[in-house]
Amino acid sequence: MARTLTVLTSPTPFSTAKSMIWLFLSLLLVSHLGPGNSVSEDSSPPLVVNGVLGESVTLSSNFSEKENIMSITWLHKGNSVIFISPKEAKIQVTDPQRKDRLNVTKYYSLQINNLTMADVGHYRAQITTSTSYLNTDYNLQIFRRLSNLQVAHHTKRSENNTCEIQLTCSVENPNDNVSFRWQVAGNPYHSETNLSISWDPKSLSEETYTCIAENPVSSLSSSVSDKSVCEGFFQFSTQQTQCPGNTVYAQVTHSNKETKSSNPVKNYDSTTIYSEVNHPQERKPIYSKTTAHHNVV
Repeated sequence: MARTLTVLTSPTPFSTAKSMIWLFLSLLLVSHLGPGNSVSEDSSPPLVVNGVLGESVTLSSNFSEKENIMSITWLHKGNSVIFISPKEAKIQVTDPQRKDRLNVTKYYSLQINNLTMADVGHYRAQITTSTSYLNTDYNLQIFRRLSNLQVAHHTKRSENNTCEIQLTCSVENPNDNVSFRWQVAGNPYHSETNLSISWDPKSLSEETYTCIAENPVSSLSSSVSDKSVCEGFFQFSTQQTQCPGNTVYAQVTHSNKETKSSNPVKNYDSTTIYSEVNHPQERKPIYSKTTAHHNVV
């Protein structure tokens, strides 16, 4: 029977010692191959798989039940975690710390349940058939789902009587590879966390600004209208201008002329004067927050 062997060759001359080592490794590889077998190394980059912390993920194999598979070994960072022998209908979890979280699904894919951050990293499926050996590589990344998206707005009145707004987006877990972007009427507008806009109270126009927070496993959005924010601010500002007054009471007393009496007694009349004093209050910027908890599909 013909024997096919794929061996890497060195681009530069080896020393005698290195040549002997290379020959030994080649012979060792030949001894593990049966007649007609070939070695196949997948030269493509690892398949990137994104998982959600606390949920499940499946690393899909490229083989079907129709192929004559002798064995499959799944490795994580070079260490065996599960061994499958289809001929014997045998599945052996070789990582005792994850024996309750590892399953084999259809076509010998690896399923990892209740993901933790310790599960991230490089995985390899070593598949042996009656005619070949194949390695397939994966890179598992794990992220949290985003939550508690908030849009805070800081509002103030400018010198030309327009409403100036500073919008700021934030999420509960900002370190989970989060990106922010803004949209207006469904069109891309800005790709930063903060957004500065203005609104003229003399104008009848209104724009809705939507903040979208995304990471590889989830997405949240929240919208705010420039008109609604500024109308509330101007209404509050007007109420602040019309300050309540404090009433001051002053009493002026004057004496009457003395009249003849057997027992003269001085008589005093009083006049009360009411005065109202207004205390203007300084207008301060208005801070507010809008919270969203919904996903963007």
